[in-house]
Amino acid sequence: MKRVLVVRIGRLGDTIMATPVIEALREVHGSDVIIDFATSPGGSAYILELDQRVSRVFAIAHRSVPWRFHPVKREIEQHSREYPYDLVINLECGRECDDFIKFVHHEEFCGRPLIEPQHQPGRHCVDTEKSIYADLLGSRVTQAAETSLRLQLDSQVLPVPAESKYIVINPGFSGIQRPGYRSHRGWAQAHWQRLIELLNGSAGLSVLINGTADEQTHFEPLLALTGVYSLFGSSIPALATALSSARGLVTVDTGTMHLATALGTPVIALFGPSDPGLTGPYGKKLPHSVIVSGVDCQPCVKTPAQKKCTFNRCMSEIKPEQVFESCQQLA
Repeated sequence: MKRVLVVRIGRLGDTIMATPVIEALREVHGSDVIIDFATSPGGSAYILELDQRVSRVFAIAHRSVPWRFHPVKREIEQHSREYPYDLVINLECGRECDDFIKFVHHEEFCGRPLIEPQHQPGRHCVDTEKSIYADLLGSRVTQAAETSLRLQLDSQVLPVPAESKYIVINPGFSGIQRPGYRSHRGWAQAHWQRLIELLNGSAGLSVLINGTADEQTHFEPLLALTGVYSLFGSSIPALATALSSARGLVTVDTGTMHLATALGTPVIALFGPSDPGLTGPYGKKLPHSVIVSGVDCQPCVKTPAQKKCTFNRCMSEIKPEQVFESCQQLA
């Protein structure tokens, strides 16, 4: 029985985009392969703890702290001393986790610092990560692997009436409540309102709005609309249950987008400054739609153009009617 440690320490979306390695390992080594994960605390660790294919999760905060001063890193070292890993796969593109090769007891190691991930223009982040283990696990298996989650969920009571047909929308994004934070991923609240009116009136669909508890006040006007129900502050299991039964998800570029894709829920993703070719919904087995306005300065993330932008034009020019048309194809 093979024992594998996967290292990918990031936010929820980053963690979910690393899940193709799970199915690739199971395809090559069998369903009884033991897969442990080193990831970030919070949602990233929690979603993997719910995944029935993952044996153990090590939640690492402050990953730059040296091993001797980091209790979770010391736990990994001790665990691997008692149960050495046959394989360690480091999916990090930065050097912060290069020292795993020195402190984790293993037979074989894949990834940095032995393999430098090869970034290529237009290649999705998932495919960049796959390039790390493609030679090891085989190109056919690696190419076929999708983002996926196999969650063990208790029954969840959703706020929408029973038997309702509904779509989930996710208007929020990380940092939206941070004072002075400038993110251009947001879609105008008036556009969300118009989309909800079209979904409820023309299509007869209820709408569940997802977001953190802190975002609820910001989006309170949307909750007052007809046919709208709140998922604000819901647990990950409740959100996963809602997404699994939804006709689809409409979202800006955020981790919920990757969660829906991994659960097999169709996604309509609205992209502005970020590049959907790099971080968009990843999957070939289910329908998803990426909507962009097509302005000439798009994408601009992490460029001087983004810093100079005073008007969220790339998102504002995406029209609710255009998004509604994509929603009708799902319904």
